Amino acid sequence: MLNQDSPAPCSVCVVIPMFNAAGSIQQTLDSLSEQTRLPDHVIVIDDGSSDAGPQLVQYYAAPFPLTLLRQANEGPASARNKGVLRSTETFIAFLDADDQWHPEKLEKQLALYDELRRLGHSVGLIDCDVLIEYSDGSRQVEARHKCGRHFNDFIHANIVNGTSAVLVLREVVAALGGFDPSLHFAEDRLLWTRIAEHWEIRTVPQVLVRREINSGNITAQPKKYYPHKCKFIDLYLARYGATLTRQQRTHFVLANHAEFLDAFSRYGEHSQVVTVYRRMFEHSWQTLFFCRGKQTLRYLYARARTLRKAAESTTAH
Repeated sequence: MLNQDSPAPCSVCVVIPMFNAAGSIQQTLDSLSEQTRLPDHVIVIDDGSSDAGPQLVQYYAAPFPLTLLRQANEGPASARNKGVLRSTETFIAFLDADDQWHPEKLEKQLALYDELRRLGHSVGLIDCDVLIEYSDGSRQVEARHKCGRHFNDFIHANIVNGTSAVLVLREVVAALGGFDPSLHFAEDRLLWTRIAEHWEIRTVPQVLVRREINSGNITAQPKKYYPHKCKFIDLYLARYGATLTRQQRTHFVLANHAEFLDAFSRYGEHSQVVTVYRRMFEHSWQTLFFCRGKQTLRYLYARARTLRKAAESTTAH
């Protein structure tokens, strides 16, 4: 279904990038159908899927206008941008094809926006708390609560609780040119940072999104996405490096590499731990004591394991 010529007051378009999500897209769309405040438009962008996901979307009996767009596999940033360009609604709400919303998600975020607008606040983005469920049965809640200007906080971490938690003014995303399509990791953090330069970021302090992480999730594939993290570091410093102190730049670089060093360590990829640590140390000697030396300890363990493996290989020959 095509977009309307003009948006209704406070209308919402949900943008869903989808790649081989036949196993989850039905539940994702169901969570939208159960919203107490239905979206005005939902756009699913098929990013070159080879499964039945597009057919499931095409024949889904939606209580809202539902558009399916297709493109070659270009990554989630490109897919989201395509959805934003196609939309005309006041707000964009992003949702991944394997996540689900609580029924009151949109209603509560729009209510907070209306309240803040009446009080004269310039709000660009609103998120909420997110429940993460891992394939091993463990759970974690992302609950970083934002209440105003947070640009400096993005130097240290991505403080948005997850892309599927975001409700953002469409004109804000359009003014900034959307996500950087050259990035396939951390493209969201770069855009949120740019939004935080000029607008407030706020949080509905309730769990309104459910997210599953398994072996197919980006977070569980550090080797594939580490090069994109390195590119994100370069792009971020090219844009903001001159405005940061030397210590802020050092912390930014070390923290971003450490995120992947820790991931490689969890998956027992010891050679990758060694590689990332050396890159961190080349940037700054502060790597030795970063995060109370946690990465140094992981490096020493990984180094010992790689040396042992090399010795065993030599003995075997």
